[in-house]
Amino acid sequence: MEITKPNLILAGGTGLIGQLAIRYLLQHPEYVDKIYAPTRRPLTLSADSLISLSNDEFNSSLEINASIGLICLGTTKKQAGSNEALYRIDHDLVVSFAKTMKNLGVKRLGVVSSYGAKVESPSHYLKCKGEMERDLQQLGFERLIFARPGPLQGERTAPRWDEVVLQQVLSVIKPMMLGPIKNLRPIHAQDVANYLVDSLCIDVNDSGETIANYREMTR
Repeated sequence: MEITKPNLILAGGTGLIGQLAIRYLLQHPEYVDKIYAPTRRPLTLSADSLISLSNDEFNSSLEINASIGLICLGTTKKQAGSNEALYRIDHDLVVSFAKTMKNLGVKRLGVVSSYGAKVESPSHYLKCKGEMERDLQQLGFERLIFARPGPLQGERTAPRWDEVVLQQVLSVIKPMMLGPIKNLRPIHAQDVANYLVDSLCIDVNDSGETIANYREMTR
């Protein structure tokens, strides 16, 4: 008897982690049948199983049956232009995508967050991530995974120079980053993408919530 493969919705497919997640999924056709990718910009990858959608047409009225969702959206204050604009992307847009995915049948959701995400954080960025996590927890997904990477390594289309400088500094002290601060080590975006895809597509019997830091994503 043929086993029916699930469909997956991926938001943020033109970003660093999103692109790598799509590439990894295409390398593992046994994971999912179709990949629906709502984006703001055209995708750089193409395949019969990859279906591109515009963000504007992605809504609950679509005839999509998908049980797995992955959200790889994120920006910086410098890119967004203000704290308010950052919040609209890293919180509002993420929550909006998650709600639409839930309405389209998604039961298992993976989301890229950030190490240190906390509602009470004095950092606007980390507070934004913390509130995003809190609000997604209230949506009732059967499986919810938050990936909390530190500084990301990988080739971006538009390099974030503050991230590049931080990576260079941390690479020097990386051997000394042990214990709890190990989670602040730079992590390659491919490790984050692979972890989320594998956790969503292989560990299908897992339920509940998981928060994954550097240790979990680099095992």
